Amino acid sequence: MKVRRVVSLTTLVSFIFLALTGIMLFFSPHGRVAYWSGWRMFGLSKEQYVDLHTTLMVLFLVAGIWHTVLNWRAIVGYLKDRSKKVKLFTPGFSVALALSGLFIVGPLVGLFPFQQFLNASDMIKDYWEATRGSPPWGHAELSPLGRFCRRMEDFVRLEDQRHVTIDCDEAVAALREAGVEVKDESQQVLEIARANSTTPQALAEIILTVARPGPPAGDRRAGPGRSARFLVPYSGLGRMTLRQYAERYGVDLDLALAILRDRGVDLDPDNRLRAEAQRLGTDPAGIVLWINEGAGSTRR
Repeated sequence: MKVRRVVSLTTLVSFIFLALTGIMLFFSPHGRVAYWSGWRMFGLSKEQYVDLHTTLMVLFLVAGIWHTVLNWRAIVGYLKDRSKKVKLFTPGFSVALALSGLFIVGPLVGLFPFQQFLNASDMIKDYWEATRGSPPWGHAELSPLGRFCRRMEDFVRLEDQRHVTIDCDEAVAALREAGVEVKDESQQVLEIARANSTTPQALAEIILTVARPGPPAGDRRAGPGRSARFLVPYSGLGRMTLRQYAERYGVDLDLALAILRDRGVDLDPDNRLRAEAQRLGTDPAGIVLWINEGAGSTRR
């Protein structure tokens, strides 16, 4: 059995599977959505696709280097001109370098069609988030159950625009009543979900059945002038533009822009909030907070 043949075929096979896992990751949701909702495609989770893609990348890298070494004489031949002298910038190498450079620079500066290709991936991820749901905060599934219940007090439930308070003992009792085995509140939500062959999202739905309306005692958000505050979505805010945010949550875009202008902030409503936030030295939620503060001052 010839080594060259094995190396060449290994390079080919690893490339094929590397491409397949890359395609699956292109069509997969954001990690927070995948882990929260238990997303799977063809029986594999996103975490498994990431693991496969990483290990296949190592195999392809090793096989590719070995393949290059075995074919080094042929590669050097590609770099020779008509006089048989080695010349780095031959027509073939120049085209290869330019093509590679285009695929590096294109996405970084948003050239067509690279930006449109990346936008398509974002649209797919938005679809998964809209249909499968998302956690109340990034990787909430990694929170211990006790912290999960306490932190839920800090968030607004978007469907009815009210705060909730969750008693952890009641949450544990509700989970056990639903047939979920729980040791104690120190267990991670993800650990509980995996031990019971379910998803963190399904556990959260059970936990929210014992939620009581109303903010925790002393919560300043319940103060005067804040009852009609604009909402901060659980996740995905940075990928929205201000215009999309306004349309989705019923915010008066002109009012929001006027509030920001009064604060000395010039914001492009059609640019993503993450990019605008980076330019302004804050985060996407900070922009919404500015709007809330301005709206609160106009009501008082």
